[in-house]
Amino acid sequence: MSTNLAAILGGAAGAVALVGIVGLLIWFCLFHKRGVSRTSETGSSDPSVQGRHIGVQLSLREARRFELRELSLATKNFSDRNLIGEGKFGEVYKGLLQDGMLVAIKKRAGAPSQEFIDEACYLSSIQHRNLVTLLGYCQENNQQFLVYEYIPNGSVSIHLYGVGQVSAQKIEFKHRLSIALGAAKGDPLQNQLGSSPLFKSSIGT
Repeated sequence: MSTNLAAILGGAAGAVALVGIVGLLIWFCLFHKRGVSRTSETGSSDPSVQGRHIGVQLSLREARRFELRELSLATKNFSDRNLIGEGKFGEVYKGLLQDGMLVAIKKRAGAPSQEFIDEACYLSSIQHRNLVTLLGYCQENNQQFLVYEYIPNGSVSIHLYGVGQVSAQKIEFKHRLSIALGAAKGDPLQNQLGSSPLFKSSIGT
């Protein structure tokens, strides 16, 4: 009799323990799912959280609105001598502003557009170690301009293929690999920030 009672009590205790363990597992799964959902919602609605995931900071600095005469003076009326490249956006010129700052100026034909201004202002607020800083913009005479900080070492393509004045500095494979990895980091940037046509036209060599 005592043996049967002990067996019954043991079975009951085991059942209670099993129910308790299952309950704890269900509670843990629900709590974890709720936490993930809350994080996902925050990530999709808060740009500052998105930015931290990809190393982006948003600056409060406003985009500078340049005048065409400033850019013409800086590039000596867009002289061919100052033409340093051409990309998806258009021709790229090296320029020297009156305050002594070297800049790279992208130029293309385009009618005045508020959307262009809004996108330029937004892109100028983005700061990332793998992005060249956009300083400002200009649109006059059915032309659009983007003004970037000037990078003196030339474009990536020049160093990759060893052409032009820096052909002697053609980079080695390990440095090419490093550049490729850095360029790959532009993919999450483009996914998170790249709905803008101006941003997409800025990704390249």
